[in-house]
Amino acid sequence: MLNDLLDGLARQDPGVVLALLLVFLTLDASVGVGLITPGDGLLLVAGATAGSAGEALALIGVGVLACFAGASGGHWLGRRYGPRLRRGRLGRRVGERRWARAERLFERSGWALALAYFLPVLHALTPAVAGAVGMPYRRFMAWAMLGSTAWVSTYVTLGALAGEVVRRHAGWLLPVAAAAVIAVVGITAAVRRALR
Repeated sequence: MLNDLLDGLARQDPGVVLALLLVFLTLDASVGVGLITPGDGLLLVAGATAGSAGEALALIGVGVLACFAGASGGHWLGRRYGPRLRRGRLGRRVGERRWARAERLFERSGWALALAYFLPVLHALTPAVAGAVGMPYRRFMAWAMLGSTAWVSTYVTLGALAGEVVRRHAGWLLPVAAAAVIAVVGITAAVRRALR
């Protein structure tokens, strides 16, 4: 059944996959769609549909473009509505101590912002928080683009390799899927440790 799903996705017109990736990743960080459906899985699945290196590179290019648009939108929303959000019910629930810690984190280390892309769900909040705490757009985007380029490239490539293996050896679907999940969990754990 999973093999049929992968085959069905691989038969999709590459333009459809690129368009879906563009829309989803743009909404991921700008309006927080990534809070509901983390983009990591989407990148893996999109990568698995790539039938060639050119298609994988196109997916990476569109993914990075979408991250740029989403991060820009999220930063703008955080800048525009951040103070209201911070003083509102949700902001009080987050707590002033956490807001202050986020400010210090963004002031001290751009690497933390770049690495946040590898933390499912959290990266969807990062642009809005950066805008809300007043991080300058140019500084924010430099680190956001570094992080998003690494994130998109890593997961699309991982998905493309997994998809290629499964297309050649249909019986390996479960072990390959398990290996991909273990890789994602390992990357996430390594990033969390690095940020601590």
